[in-house]
Amino acid sequence: MTGNDIDKFKLISDGSITSVPGFQAGSAHCGLKNSKEKTDICIIYTPTGSVCSGIFTTNSFQAAPVIINRESLENNNKIKAIIVNSGIANACTGKKGMENALNTMKMVESSVPGVKKNEVLISSTGIIGKQLPMDKIENGIRDCTANLSIDGGNEAARAIMTTDLAEKKIAVSIAFENGKKIIIGGIAKGSGMIEPNMATMLAFIGTDAKIEKKLLDKILKKGNESSFNSISVDGCQSTNDMVLIMANGESGIKVKDEDDKTFKILSEGIFFVMKELAKKIVMDGEGATKFIEIAVRGAVNNEQAKKAARKIANSNLFKTAMFGQDLNWGRINSAIGSSDCEFDPDDVDIYLGDAKIVENGAGIEVDKALSEKSLKKRNLNFRVDLKNGSGNWTVWTSDLSFDYIKINALYHN
Repeated sequence: MTGNDIDKFKLISDGSITSVPGFQAGSAHCGLKNSKEKTDICIIYTPTGSVCSGIFTTNSFQAAPVIINRESLENNNKIKAIIVNSGIANACTGKKGMENALNTMKMVESSVPGVKKNEVLISSTGIIGKQLPMDKIENGIRDCTANLSIDGGNEAARAIMTTDLAEKKIAVSIAFENGKKIIIGGIAKGSGMIEPNMATMLAFIGTDAKIEKKLLDKILKKGNESSFNSISVDGCQSTNDMVLIMANGESGIKVKDEDDKTFKILSEGIFFVMKELAKKIVMDGEGATKFIEIAVRGAVNNEQAKKAARKIANSNLFKTAMFGQDLNWGRINSAIGSSDCEFDPDDVDIYLGDAKIVENGAGIEVDKALSEKSLKKRNLNFRVDLKNGSGNWTVWTSDLSFDYIKINALYHN
């Protein structure tokens, strides 16, 4: 968080989605995870309803919740609840999986007062190919309803975790000149199968701004590109990914149109929350020991800068070099060269932090002690200057360690 961001947004201590007025969450352990100490199902709830927008995985194999939510958001503008389970993905489960998802939504209708099934969205994460045990889901929904609280956001962030080691949550407040304020809060999960273009990640964001769906759609789509579509852990894409944002309007501050100053302020706040949640996913990457920022500058356009940055972020050779604390800049050159971007290899400069390591496409003498000290740090910053235009993009990734292999080798059906 930069000084400029602090001027714009006030971080809410220990904040989450239930820091937003009008939002509640309730969590429970229903038996989808082996440990009874870990919650594995939650409900996010705003009683007055909300305008809701969503973005979903582009994987051709789409989990039942993804298919259902796409249709729900096309036909309904008022959402009151999101039911989320972890441990079982309900993906590649056929007709039975669709029936189970729809029945889960009906159970929420029966359990949460004032909620109809068409006002419910659903999300699942976990092992692919398993059917949901509906008796456990029903018990879990009942317990979640009993646990609904304005303080329930932090536990909800834990309930949606799978291989995650840390919950991912944030909330900010934006003050206006008239003394009113807008709150934006969110929770997310994700640790592996994280690749630019959405991955095994879920994010749920709430705000008390009052806004039309078409405007909220535009904010979410734009914000997603520079946040959840700009991260990578292992270059793999999932079946269940989704980002949902709910605006319940309780602040009374209305966004009129795209020219409205409030639209710009709200957009920046939502972008910030999305980007911070995305970074937390990379920081918690499976087996990760490094958090790596890759900034490509001087590309023909932003799209080409993004392609180059993604190529580096998804290079297993680069990522393993970072784990080994080896400044093997040739692996960066190689990745950029395979990106189909327009540039002259003899013009490229590369920096690690403030230290130039490649000049005009060739390596230069680098202070070995300084580079070794830099590579021992958890947070690494690489900057690539293609010197061929004004396009720029930043992607965040992690290294690839022994533990990544161990975690995924032991993640059994």
